[in-house]
Amino acid sequence: MKFKFLSRTFPLRDYYFYVPQLCLGSMGFWPMDTCRQQAANVGAWMNLIILAIGVFTEIHAGCTVLRTDLELALDTLCPAGTSAVTLLKMTLIYYYRQDLAWVLERMRSLVYERDVSINPIKKRIIRAHAVMAARLNFIPFVMGFITCTSYNLKPLLITLILYMQGQQPMWKLPFNMTMPAFLLRAPYFPFTYIFTAYTGYITIFMYGGCDAFYFEFCSNAAALLKLLQEDLKSIVSFGGREEQLVFTAQESTLLEWRLVRFIMRHNDIIELTRFFCKRYTIITLAHFVSAGLVIGASIFDLMTFTGFGIVIYIAYTIAVLGQLFIYCYGGSLVAESSVQLATVAFGCDWYACNPKLRRYVLMIIIRSQRAISMSVPFFSPSLITFTSILQTSGSIIALASSFK
Repeated sequence: MKFKFLSRTFPLRDYYFYVPQLCLGSMGFWPMDTCRQQAANVGAWMNLIILAIGVFTEIHAGCTVLRTDLELALDTLCPAGTSAVTLLKMTLIYYYRQDLAWVLERMRSLVYERDVSINPIKKRIIRAHAVMAARLNFIPFVMGFITCTSYNLKPLLITLILYMQGQQPMWKLPFNMTMPAFLLRAPYFPFTYIFTAYTGYITIFMYGGCDAFYFEFCSNAAALLKLLQEDLKSIVSFGGREEQLVFTAQESTLLEWRLVRFIMRHNDIIELTRFFCKRYTIITLAHFVSAGLVIGASIFDLMTFTGFGIVIYIAYTIAVLGQLFIYCYGGSLVAESSVQLATVAFGCDWYACNPKLRRYVLMIIIRSQRAISMSVPFFSPSLITFTSILQTSGSIIALASSFK
């Protein structure tokens, strides 16, 4: 029952930003909570401070062994980089909490304010995008959770194996961090271990929540553009009449009013997307830069590690690629749905309208030919970008294999 949101039988309105709310709400960073509940702000600050301590101690430990043990340094700095970017995401999510809360309210009103509940076609469009968003957002979160759990269990499994072999156990932390010596001995070591493991789960929940928030917005924006296409078909469809129709003054006024409302809704979606992109620009840039570095480090570790370390980095690489995919796929969804609006408008019976109404439709076609982009400085998230990343990663793997 806990995973019922992955099916198509979940209540439609409950799908709305379900996975982002699950992840961010667990850490106290859900914008609707931080704007209204003091307890959420306290939890958010506590998790922010805990992760900040974990990031700085982990980066210090990685830089310390960088010259002496490259493999250990990469094994330390790889999760440290992810945690550092997560810390940045946490800060920005909290800083823009009021803006993001407004985005949530505005998006909900645009998606559910109209006749979605009584129109089966529109209801099917909303549900299809909601189910897709829930499933795709859940996959990288699960892979990240598996990766973090693998890191946390690895020292315990190694210690257990050594104990069963009659050797001296080696008590190590899940993540390599610079800690005071007394925290690494009894009776404080279990608490240090729990603290270190918890920083990993903060990273997973916040990383997954921030990325899921982005894709959920893109999915809902694409659904709104699909709803606009259905609205335009209902407004400018006259049974395939090729000759120009003669409308009464009342009919012409009604059609004009419906087209004006259509254009206003289209403008609302465009402005809302731009508003959201500005708040997510740094997060998106940081995510792609860190993901590229993590993929490179993971490939190196996959080539050099043996045993349980390979399992960890396979899950790690899949999680990072999954998070990159939802960014790129989200950008493609919005761009393709916005451009498709021009195709739908051109396929309607706009030529049967009078010149004034025809100009409205032509303006819609011209406006829609320019895709709504989720672009940030230097690039635009899309499936083409994701394909380029995969090709580059494959080239690095081939190059690394040739040096064996």
